[in-house]
Amino acid sequence: MIRVKGRVDRDWWLLLVAQAISTTGTQITVVLIPAVAILAFGSGIGPATLLLVAEFLPAAVLGPFAGVLIDRLKPRDVLVAMDLVRTAAPAVVALIIASGVREIWVLYVLAAVLGVAGAVFDTAAEAAIPGLVAPDHLERANATRSSLLNVVRIAGPGLGGLIIAVSAAELALLVTAGTFFASAVVIVGASSATLLSRRSHATERPSVVDQLREGVRYLNGDLVLRRAVLGTATMNLAGSGIGALFFVYAYQQLRLGPDEVGFTMSAFSLGAVLGAAGSAWVTRRLSAALACAVCASVAAGALFLIPAASLGLPFPVLTVYQFVFGAAATAWAVVLLSLRQRRTAPEMLGRVGSLVNAVTVATVPLGAVLGTALAGAVGTTPAMLVLAALAAATPAFYWSPGFRYADSR
Repeated sequence: MIRVKGRVDRDWWLLLVAQAISTTGTQITVVLIPAVAILAFGSGIGPATLLLVAEFLPAAVLGPFAGVLIDRLKPRDVLVAMDLVRTAAPAVVALIIASGVREIWVLYVLAAVLGVAGAVFDTAAEAAIPGLVAPDHLERANATRSSLLNVVRIAGPGLGGLIIAVSAAELALLVTAGTFFASAVVIVGASSATLLSRRSHATERPSVVDQLREGVRYLNGDLVLRRAVLGTATMNLAGSGIGALFFVYAYQQLRLGPDEVGFTMSAFSLGAVLGAAGSAWVTRRLSAALACAVCASVAAGALFLIPAASLGLPFPVLTVYQFVFGAAATAWAVVLLSLRQRRTAPEMLGRVGSLVNAVTVATVPLGAVLGTALAGAVGTTPAMLVLAALAAATPAFYWSPGFRYADSR
């Protein structure tokens, strides 16, 4: 139980429920948008793949500027506004499709809008959490949040597939819009000072660019935060490269069937739920700094199981990889989030969070390009090995002497 008092406790749960609802909508779109592109619009693999770029690239570019607004505005206003944007976008696209338009650019715009609004919503929610829970319950709050959202991520894509299977694209988009509207309705019910007050109360505000520079200086000036970002970026770059090759590797080289690949993905989801649930316990036993180092080391080591699967027993080896990586990487992410929230000044939470998320998001397309290029140059299995070796550099950021004192502030 998250022990905070009165209305703040109520608003933390409202925020959690709203995030669960909006994450359901996001996970539906993971299946829905590519399905509409391929099945309704007849797009090939190239245009469909560009949907990934359309989703992540604008969020990486615009996210840091949005962080300034998160620090300037009331958190509830930002959260509701982003939900309403995500309500309107699929509804408008549904009307466009109903009018007979079957152009892929419509889905590119939709993916970009949902990507940017989702990134801003998530950053604003993360920035609000420290003001809604007691400091000594921050890890438990983030663990509860991550566990719930990972459960939603298990069910969301399946729900999206079911919706697109039994209804027209227009109706499926309207259902998605409804989830974001429901999230906005829940957030409107929050009334704590944390969600209704601006974090920055300066009478004279510098420009957006100057405030963004202030956020960059703040992040760069904190050794622990800087190494946390570098470690996350390294792992995400390698992981995104592996992700771009994983399905081709599993189907074509390992000769696994869709049912077996799907089972391994379920193992990842189960590991993620357990990793999130156990993250607070690990932090209490080891300290946040040591927990980051240990979890990052386990996650990096697990990646070597992917190329090892080519040596034999591919199905059980990949299943073990997915479970171990899901548990370790999720626990690591939860501990890092709590650490960042604790070390960051309240008036800087939006900017620092948006900068960290922008770096994380930017590595997704970069990693995909890197993985594809490596596979073309040396082959898929050697590329997997190279990327796993790159990920193995991640724990060095957390075992370093400077990071050892991460818990001291």
